[in-house]
Parts: sequence; C-alpha cells; structure tokens
Amino acid sequence: MILRLSLPDQVSIQRVRSGVLGAVNQATAIRATIIRATANQATANQATAIQDCEQGGLKQGAWEGCSSGRCRLDLYALAIFVLTVTLVGGPTFVWADPPVEPKLSAAAVPIRIKNTPPLPADQIAAAYRSSEPVPQPAATDTEAILESLRQGPSVESSPESANAETPSAEQLQNWIEQLGSTVFASREQATAKLRAVGRPALAVLRDNAENHPDIEVRMRATDVAEGITQSETAGRIDAFLAGQDVGLDGWPMARRILGDGDRIREVYVDLALRLEPVAKALAGSTADRSDALRLAISQIQRGMFVEQRLPTEADALALLLLVNDRDVPMNGVDENALFSVLQKEVTSILLEDAQLSVPFRQLLAGWMTRKDVSDAQEMLWFSMSRKLNECLPLAIQSMKKPNDPGTLSMAAQAVARFGSAENIASLRPLLDDARPASEQQYSAGTIVQAQVRDAAAAAIILLSKRKLGDFQFNEDATHPNFGFIVQEIGFPADDPAPRDKALAQVRKELLPAESDAS
Repeated sequence: MILRLSLPDQVSIQRVRSGVLGAVNQATAIRATIIRATANQATANQATAIQDCEQGGLKQGAWEGCSSGRCRLDLYALAIFVLTVTLVGGPTFVWADPPVEPKLSAAAVPIRIKNTPPLPADQIAAAYRSSEPVPQPAATDTEAILESLRQGPSVESSPESANAETPSAEQLQNWIEQLGSTVFASREQATAKLRAVGRPALAVLRDNAENHPDIEVRMRATDVAEGITQSETAGRIDAFLAGQDVGLDGWPMARRILGDGDRIREVYVDLALRLEPVAKALAGSTADRSDALRLAISQIQRGMFVEQRLPTEADALALLLLVNDRDVPMNGVDENALFSVLQKEVTSILLEDAQLSVPFRQLLAGWMTRKDVSDAQEMLWFSMSRKLNECLPLAIQSMKKPNDPGTLSMAAQAVARFGSAENIASLRPLLDDARPASEQQYSAGTIVQAQVRDAAAAAIILLSKRKLGDFQFNEDATHPNFGFIVQEIGFPADDPAPRDKALAQVRKELLPAESDAS
C-alpha cells in the first residue's frame, strides 16, 4: 500500500518545534503499526489494515491502499522529513493527538504593568530628603558574590534545583576536578551537574577559577560560573520587564519619581546594568548620589568622546535623577556635562516618547529650579529651543535676582513665550533697567541697540495679546520659539525719544495702575 500524508495549513512555528520529539515518537509508532497492517493484509482485507494504521496515530484519509499489498515506508525517511518540516516551519502532519504546549513557569508569566504617573517636580527633592537609605541585608557567601544586578540572584530557582538537595562542598569540588578530565564525556557531565546546581555552586566555582593549579580547570570553572550568572541575570530582567518586583537596586525610589510602565522599566534596566553606581545611590544617601554623579558623568563622557557613542535615554535620566537631589552639590562643570548630554538627539527621543516624556519633563523642571544654577541663560535658551515650558519658574526666579542683562532679557523672552498675563507683574521692575541687552547694529541706516527695558516691554505687549507694531516696536521681531528676538527690538542709540514714547505708551495702555500711581 502507499501511505498518503495530508498537509494542512501551516501551524505556528513555536507549536511545530515543541512537537519535534513527539513527532519522532509518533513516527516510530506508525512504522510498527504499518508492519502489523502489512501482516494483516496478507490474511484479511484492506479495511483491517487501514483500521490498524488509524489506531497507530494517523487520522482517517491519511493513507490509502494499493494493489501491491506491501507497505513501503521507512522510519528514518519519515523522521528526516518530520525534522526538515519542523526546522523550516512549513506544513506538518495531522496527528491524532496534537503536542501539548509547554507551560510557563510562575516567574516568566507576565502580569499587567499598571502605568503610574511621575512625581511632580516640586516634590522630588522632598522625596529624597524624606527617604532613609535602604538597609542592605546581611549577605551570605554566595550573595556577597552576587551583590550587584549584574551578578544578581534569579527570581526563583528552577524546578530541578528546587527538588534536588544542594550537593556538599566535597561533591562540588569533585565535579570541578572533572572539568580538567581528558575525557570529553566526563567534562560535559561535570559541567551539566554544576550548572544544574546554579547559585550554590558559584562560590566554589569562583574560588577554583582563581586558585586551582590546573589552568584548564580554572578556565572551565570561569565559563560555568559566568554561564550561571548570565542566565540568572537574564531571568531577573525578564521577570522585571514582565511586571514583577524583583528587588532591583534603586527601583523603589526610581518608581516613586518616574512612575511605572513598560518603557520606564526598559530604560531602568539599561540604567541598572550600565550605570550600576547610580542605581545603588538612588537607595542611598546624598553623599552616595554625589559620588555617583561624578562617576556617571565620567562614564557617559567617555562613551561620547572616546567611544563615539551617543548618550542614551538611560544616561540622561540617570544624571537628572541625581541632580534632582538638591542637596547634591553641583558646579559649572557638572552643569556643562549635563548640557552636553541634553543637547544630543536623546532629548528629542525622550520628548517624543509617550511614556517617558512626562517624567523627563518633571526631572528637567526639578533641575532648572535648583538655587545653584550657574548658567540660567544657557538653560533658558535650551528650554525655549526645545519648547520646554518647564523653564518658566526659572525665568521668573531669574528676573528677581541682580542678573546680567543677557540673562534678564532671555528671561523676559521665556516669560513672553510660556507665561500669561499673570506674569506681567514680574516684568514691571525691568522697565527701568537701561543696560544694553544686545550689541549695536545697523538698521535702515541707523545704529540701534536693545536694552533690558525693551525686552521687558516687548514681553508685556505679547502677554497682553497685543502686537509689537502697535507700540512702535519692530513687528517682525516676534518668534514662535523665543517669543521675540532681542536684537530686533532696539531703538536708535543716539535718539532716546522713540524709546521713551514707546515705553510711555506701554505703561499707559497696558499698566494703567502704574500710570495712575505716577
């Protein structure tokens, strides 16, 4: 007889591959049944043989008889065909009993991550001050080796290790000695046994990796230890990304500040792996965060300038998380380093990310309102160029200080861009500041120059929903990102009358209470 195999629509690759072993076992059963069917056909009719084959695992219609009376199917050919179909993901057999899909372990089952909002900018510093350093539990010998995330323990042990007793130190040492065996099978058996033990074997493995007299044993012990560590680290990360709390360094504080969500967890994994001191410092003291800031700046700048690597989302968030502790001292060098990161493409990436944008903006606002900001002008320019209205408090704060003309005029621009009529009062004191805010330049054959009071008046006009041209200012000086261009709102340097007239009109029409008082 001739065996005809039905080829249904392609099933999923995962299911086909999970049934490879089952397919081979089925092939064995089919061959044995077909042999019986051949004998049956010699003494009975064809229907008996068909029934036997169906009982052996093939559905009805999977084969039909022929006049030869002999079954020509070889087990090896069938097994090769099954494996080929499995590997390429193509069509497969229709088995009477489909393979059972494997069940995920409890640690790998994803749970729904509840998105939570970030902490408001004005509460971040208080969160640091109110938190005590998280005490670290006393570490055992193995935990001391796995104290960091890169060497962290897995969420749960494998079923094999959970059901088996931990071998004695003597047994572990015997297996390690077998790693140096000249017999390949002995080395492989020892490697498999040590990997099955997992974490409890790490201390002995690493001791031998450093101190064993046989270089072969040292090398293989190192490989086995690294394999165990990497496997467990990957398991922890998978569980964390699936929504489980696995005790990553600094995550409780990071989640409190950043909120929670899929993308936030992805970026935090990158932060914890590459900037481990930052993750640890989030759960530590202000001194820890101060040290971590310098280490992170050094590492990130090395990546930028030596390795030619662009800063990542994790780099930017790590630095901002640290500087939002306002008790962490920050100088101009630190500020410039942070600016060098934020001026790269990473800022656009963060602002365009639906989940990371809000916490990123809150961190920026927290940083901008520090009292020790050394270059407010640069920070305001950066914020306006990126359309970050979080700089408004910095602009208002800057106008209350005896700042240089450039900073004050830039602050007036930021208020004009992001503020409202309620902020006009903060601009009034600047209407008496006659210091130059720009260089002298030619305009229509006349030398003109802008002053701080010109910038304040222009901001008041725009906040009042009026046009600059209505008050003798250059109508073309308005700008969508910067409110207005300071260099283009100047008046003749040798004739004070046009400026005095414009300022008087502003006071009269837009600041009537001040005009009446005068």
